[in-house]
Amino acid sequence: MAGLKVRKLDGTLLLDTQRITYGLVKSGRLTQGERWPRKYLRSIQLDPNNGQNWVDSPGLSDQVWNFTVPNAVAPMLFIVGNGTLNGSTISGNTITYFYLNADANTKVYAFDQMREMGSGPRLRCRNVATGALTFNSYMVPLNVLAVVQAPTIPGVPPPPYGSGVDNGSRATTYVNGYNQDITYGNSQTVASVIYSKVDIPFANEEYAAHLTFTRGATVQMQTPSGANFQFGLEEGCGGYTGGIRFMFGPAGGTPQQSSSGSWTLFYGIPTDRFPTALVIRTSNLPFPFN
Repeated sequence: MAGLKVRKLDGTLLLDTQRITYGLVKSGRLTQGERWPRKYLRSIQLDPNNGQNWVDSPGLSDQVWNFTVPNAVAPMLFIVGNGTLNGSTISGNTITYFYLNADANTKVYAFDQMREMGSGPRLRCRNVATGALTFNSYMVPLNVLAVVQAPTIPGVPPPPYGSGVDNGSRATTYVNGYNQDITYGNSQTVASVIYSKVDIPFANEEYAAHLTFTRGATVQMQTPSGANFQFGLEEGCGGYTGGIRFMFGPAGGTPQQSSSGSWTLFYGIPTDRFPTALVIRTSNLPFPFN
């Protein structure tokens, strides 16, 4: 079938107009959204497996950060900085994504299927059979330069993984990883959170990352005040100048309850598969855009 194909000098395919190409539709920073309260058990004697026994905490909550993509078909979001995706909502053809464990410095680059946008001279290509737009030179095409699998968990061997869930306790969530305790000082935020991270170094450029799927986990930790808690975590991945960073951070609306341990431990991490991060450079991408 007739079409335009563009290749690198080494023969690697860059563009095939008979295939739908993704292009940048929007970039910007996360904006502050709602606060999601954590849940607590109304009484220690109640069954924790019954959802009706959990209620919103009056003082413990996590900040949610939003990013909205209009005219969405099947977006892929790449982030620079901290952030764990905790769901989305759809209204018509607009999707709003919810991130936790982020801040106002987190940058987002949203890519979606090529479409009619922009004005002035530009190259546009269409599928011969359907007429669908497959390339628009106004849109910066998605160029994935690396695919990186999340590092394994300390003490868990590489594939095949075995039972599927690591129920042993671990000091960190990733091999060669590290933890960060973050303490907040006002009553409208959770007293303490913990991040468990690992850095994957690249060249000295800024990168953004998209995680193919996320995993959950549980942490037991002691706050600076000496209180012991356990709560759920969610996985994420973002870029920075010099590499990318996998991380676990508190999940939105997670149940939180007292624990007997006096040290930080992670457990319940799925091990039957590990997510991969798609990595892009941001130096050639407009910011903010659209």
